[in-house]
Amino acid sequence: MTPSSGDARAPRASVARYIAPEAILDMRFGNRERPCWDIAVLCFRGRRGSDLLVEKLGARPVGRKTLYALEEAADRPYVYEARLADSRIAIVADCLWGGPQTAILVEEMACFGVRVVIGFGVAGSIVQELSKGTQIVAAAGTVTDGTSRAYTDLAEVTGDASLSSLLAQVGQDLNVEVIPVTVATVDALYRETEADVRRWRAGGAVAINMETAPLYAASAVCGMKSLWLGHVSDSLASSQWDSWVRPAAMTDVTIALTVGLLQRLAARSGSRGWEPKPGGGTK
Repeated sequence: MTPSSGDARAPRASVARYIAPEAILDMRFGNRERPCWDIAVLCFRGRRGSDLLVEKLGARPVGRKTLYALEEAADRPYVYEARLADSRIAIVADCLWGGPQTAILVEEMACFGVRVVIGFGVAGSIVQELSKGTQIVAAAGTVTDGTSRAYTDLAEVTGDASLSSLLAQVGQDLNVEVIPVTVATVDALYRETEADVRRWRAGGAVAINMETAPLYAASAVCGMKSLWLGHVSDSLASSQWDSWVRPAAMTDVTIALTVGLLQRLAARSGSRGWEPKPGGGTK
């Protein structure tokens, strides 16, 4: 798909804004030192899934408020740091609030020097062929949410192809099939209907979540590469919801894929070889 006139992201990126992230960070940090990261992992998971990834990476809490609306506490940190080779990695737990939270975090991460954003999550299947536990990567996200419209006029946004290629290599190494899919973004968790499912399918989607399109749209405008990966946690493919109760091993596989991807990125010298390509991230 192509925009109606030129690159639809450029006007969105260049307009004057009332509230810019740099101004908010100035208020938040003052003269205090700010963090500087190369890669960010946004955990679109609850506490358990987030904590398992944090543990696997050997990450440590930042210990102070860093990101919008995430109030750090000793017994409930949200922002962690890890290092792989020369790469400085931020891990953000409990990113559960969909498009607005995703876009805000992406904007602030750009200010902290992040070049690559990885989404670690789950999705609901809307087709029978995509069964629970399938490991997937969002090749594309259909723009069905409100937040993404602040960043693009396109009907579909895409994950970064070079990151997808790296993930495919990780999957081969682990003997795990990772299925490329198109994901629709949902705003209203408790208002999903059969009519919605039909509409999402008609738009080319086979799965849904609350974050993929805004992740890709905001990252592209902010000049960062991004990729969402996860597994199918539940299904709306029939008239009855197949809930997200599932074996913990499904998360373990997704974590192995995520860590493998991060290790490959770190091997590329702290992600400094991953400069965004002009026009990348949308189609």
